[in-house]
Amino acid sequence: MGTAGDWMSAAFWGMFWAGGMMLWEALSRSDKHVKPVLSLADVLSLIFGGLGFGLGTTFRWRAFHWPLVLFMVATFAGCAVFARMSRRKVRSDPENG
Repeated sequence: MGTAGDWMSAAFWGMFWAGGMMLWEALSRSDKHVKPVLSLADVLSLIFGGLGFGLGTTFRWRAFHWPLVLFMVATFAGCAVFARMSRRKVRSDPENG
């Protein structure tokens, strides 16, 4: 299932991707009409997505072999579940109707 170096690389790339996406989301949601900026479900969705990204970039096609496919399915399922829970709530603006 990979060496310790492979798993460290997967964790690094996963944190790098998730951190970048959190920064992107925080900046794009900084509009005063979208609250909250980042919820717990947003953060968990990006963490699961980052882990899937890290596994995919590190292990490439080996990620779709038997032991790692369970991790890939779990990361994408967790990402989808938490992304669905974190749908944006837009306040109604009394000035613009």
